Amino acid sequence: MLPTVIQAGIANLEGQNFTSLDACPSCGGALAGYDTKQRFFITLAEPGGDRDIFVFVRRFRCRACNMVSPAVAPFYPDTRIGAPIVDLCVTLSQEINSSHAAKIINALGIVIDRGTVRNYASRAFATPQATEFFGFLLPVSIISLTMFTPGSFQPGPVTGTEMFTPTGRPATGRAFPHRLPLEERNNRDEQEKKEKRPLE
Repeated sequence: MLPTVIQAGIANLEGQNFTSLDACPSCGGALAGYDTKQRFFITLAEPGGDRDIFVFVRRFRCRACNMVSPAVAPFYPDTRIGAPIVDLCVTLSQEINSSHAAKIINALGIVIDRGTVRNYASRAFATPQATEFFGFLLPVSIISLTMFTPGSFQPGPVTGTEMFTPTGRPATGRAFPHRLPLEERNNRDEQEKKEKRPLE
């Protein structure tokens, strides 16, 4: 039952739009719309085959300093999968090795390899808030997704990260502006567009 519930919550994110950012995170300046970027969230293993889940994140250009920043969205900086999945990697790796953690995550219907789990578990992320759920210690950010069933989101923008407010975690994205130089950011964006699916 647990894999079904978690998969349903993640699948329900597909195509959601994150469009909220109050001010430039660098200087506090006023923002103007820049573009909307499709972001890979995670791959689910479904009976009919693997299914890539993507969301859309609006980006804004600061009228004062010209920095381009993403809307508040469920991603950590410099990661290629959704923050709740990163939290899952970190939480499980606190008790077991990366190989075992990857097997458990795969059993939940989430496609990930042990190298990716090891990568995120070894980075300096804050320890996610976690609680026991169906006998497993899971991050609250993953559990919060289980509260949503298919169809509970309506098409259209998700303002900020309201879907994650029950988690008790800071709104992911507000502290995570992309502060790379504009040219480097654009080059990285072009490279990511060429990838069928982000590789870890």
